Amino acid sequence: MAAATVAPRATSAPDWSRKYPPLLALGVAAMLILAVLPNSLNLPQTNPTQTLEYAPVPPEDNNDVPPSGNLAAVGLGSSSAIKGGGAPGGNDGTTTTAPAPDAPLGALPTEAGQKASATNKRCVGNPPRQTEDPLAPPCVSYFSGDNFGATYQGVTANEVRLLIYLDPLNYINGTDGGTDNIAPSNTLFDLFVPPGEAPNPEGHEHLIVRGFRAWQTYFNDAFQTYGRAVHFYVYWSNGGTATAEGRRADAAQLHKELKPFAVVTDAGGGAEDAFLREMARRGVLNFGSFGLRSAQFFNEFPKLIWSYPPSIEQQAETYTSYLCKKVVNQPPVLANADIAAQANGKRKFGIINTTDTSQAGLIQLAKIVKEKVTACGGEIAATANFAACCFAQDNQDTSTAAQESMAEFKQKNVTTILWPGGIAGNYGKSAAALSYYPEWIVAGDGTMDGNNPIRLAQLGPSFDGHAIVVSPETFQPGLDEQRCAQTYRTVDKEMSRPNLGYICEYYRNLFQVFLGIQVSGPRLGPTGVDKGFHAIPSIASTDRQTPSCFYLANDYTCVKDAQAEIWDNSGDPPGDNRPGCWKAIEDGRRYLSGQFPDGNVNAQYRDFRALECNGFSVAVTVRQI
Repeated sequence: MAAATVAPRATSAPDWSRKYPPLLALGVAAMLILAVLPNSLNLPQTNPTQTLEYAPVPPEDNNDVPPSGNLAAVGLGSSSAIKGGGAPGGNDGTTTTAPAPDAPLGALPTEAGQKASATNKRCVGNPPRQTEDPLAPPCVSYFSGDNFGATYQGVTANEVRLLIYLDPLNYINGTDGGTDNIAPSNTLFDLFVPPGEAPNPEGHEHLIVRGFRAWQTYFNDAFQTYGRAVHFYVYWSNGGTATAEGRRADAAQLHKELKPFAVVTDAGGGAEDAFLREMARRGVLNFGSFGLRSAQFFNEFPKLIWSYPPSIEQQAETYTSYLCKKVVNQPPVLANADIAAQANGKRKFGIINTTDTSQAGLIQLAKIVKEKVTACGGEIAATANFAACCFAQDNQDTSTAAQESMAEFKQKNVTTILWPGGIAGNYGKSAAALSYYPEWIVAGDGTMDGNNPIRLAQLGPSFDGHAIVVSPETFQPGLDEQRCAQTYRTVDKEMSRPNLGYICEYYRNLFQVFLGIQVSGPRLGPTGVDKGFHAIPSIASTDRQTPSCFYLANDYTCVKDAQAEIWDNSGDPPGDNRPGCWKAIEDGRRYLSGQFPDGNVNAQYRDFRALECNGFSVAVTVRQI
């Protein structure tokens, strides 16, 4: 499947004060007070005492015991002590032993030790929050007191161990200011060790490792970690381990060596779920861009697997709420006039979806979409299935299935094609060859809402002015205007612009990690992270670069809203010299499910050529013969 290179986002500041109690209700020995440091980036500050109204919520007691893992009983467990519990078990029939808090692996370097004891954090905004990112929590600028030491595995009084697990297949082999040009397989990098020491005796390292060093500095400096330094380890897997057995072996070995508190995973080579489940079975928290996973997947290990993108169910709800409000029972305004006339001015639906058994998420998404569209009055008159997903160009596909499907859709007067994710390159070309230009209403899946896949699949000419995507991705301006890039430049000003796009991919996942650590409070563990995340208020975003991010009951995914865009085959996206882009309707305004505006799909714009291109794009896969 296509490996997405997604740049991170952020949101308008949620009013956390509606959910967080005054600090005095925390019941911990620590004292948190505001100490605003001078900084040229700071916005005007409120009275420091107002910070007391924005306190993180640590666990209510000394326990950090998870639920049993039974999907029918997702809740908070209890036990007599932290050391007696702590690791949720899965529902796969295996037994999970609760991980105990760990002693340090060794003495921290002097610099890291200094960072661990630094307690002053700057605040920005009014009311004050932790960073410039609108999703940042209320600011806790000063910590003094007991952080309770080793509260969970991978946590000591001085450090929190964070593992970043990567596939070398996912990365460019380019050089950048002294970095190696090959992603090193089977190599573990301790980012508290300077680059001039082993395993980099020459001081060179891959640009992604260099990027994580900068992120380690930034996030430790910016977020309140209660006297602990978050210690990054980067592991490059062997591309040959992209099997379930290989992933589980990696997880077992890395857990044995590091006992990490959490892991950020980017294993696009395959079998990622096996790695996630094995780490979760051992009590390790997982953070990452786990798109197209069901709510059931996250509930296998409550409080341990946290995703930035929405669950399949949440994505289906948002997409179908758009369809039921703005598409069903409305005239087909984006289809060619002859198609609309033959259908008597009424929308008649076809649907394209994959049957590839390796894409269970897309299959489930399509199933839910069919059910919900039918329930709100949409008639699905024709269906097209493709067995091999997800290739923008599939040079092994020599069949005439796409041609036959488009001929059937045209013959049945299908005005509007629903496409719930999973790119396939032959449908658009086949429709154009028949002079068949219907509407296409696409569900953004992290690939089909990117500019490059639509170009490469040659869907652009068929989509031009005819296709809408409902995407959970945020609007992405030029790289220099993105919050991620601006943030990274505060630490590393020398990284080249082309390579910075790769580094930015990790911002949002690391942000989620540090947000969880801060809102957990000094007594760090999965229960504190869970309570902190679920205290985030459920409010809409008003910023096009930022999603609405909150967590519902029994929900472990961040993004809860989407935007609508239209394809312009001649548009000029920022930072890209190739024409063709998704253009933001209403300037990228985002909507929660059920809150899309009234009117047809074209009601919120007059001339789609005049809209602004979204710069979001992804890497895609071409299957060769």
